[in-house]
Amino acid sequence: MQHLADKLEKEGQWDQTLSGGEKQRLAFARILLHNPDIVVLDEATAALDPKSQVKLMELLVEREGMTVVSVGHRPELEAFHTRKIVLERRAGGAKLVRDVELIDPAYRVLWRQLRRLAKGPSRTRAIPQG
Repeated sequence: MQHLADKLEKEGQWDQTLSGGEKQRLAFARILLHNPDIVVLDEATAALDPKSQVKLMELLVEREGMTVVSVGHRPELEAFHTRKIVLERRAGGAKLVRDVELIDPAYRVLWRQLRRLAKGPSRTRAIPQG
């Protein structure tokens, strides 16, 4: 969104100026700045290309203490969650039809570490001991 940097101080109808993907990227930026404990996403990556979706979802799931609840239809989003709840529309309201642990709770810490390792070497410095 670098092309918008020089327009940040301008007032206007941004909801009509920004594309769907730009609006979603901006929403992710706001989440990262505010760092809430719980984030509820509803089709939050629907207008993004797959590469951008992966990058933004990785930023959220790497946050310690942040719980992400998302509603989406893209099957690849499952990789960023530890649990999947499937609801079905029924007369009188929705009914829970499946509740699946995608990752055993005992392995969640290991899962996060593996995701970090998959991204490549850390950019943090080691602190000398002694």
